Amino acid sequence: MACCGQQRAALVQDKATGTQTFQDTGTSVNIRFTQPSAVLVRGPVTGRHYQFNGSVNTLRVDARDAATLIKSGYFQPA
Repeated sequence: MACCGQQRAALVQDKATGTQTFQDTGTSVNIRFTQPSAVLVRGPVTGRHYQFNGSVNTLRVDARDAATLIKSGYFQPA
């Protein structure tokens, strides 16, 4: 039986390997945050940070991140 330290190391290794397989497509889209509060989100694919707030609720984000963010229900295509 593997200890949790070995499992954690395996997860980190898998995550690093998976990240390296993504290529920057250069494709970006506008999405809008539908809530009135400020939020800083990390793109689930690229790891980029996107900050939305009351005055900036529409941003251009990588299309690979946008698909997952829109599925969350807090964002919509702009």
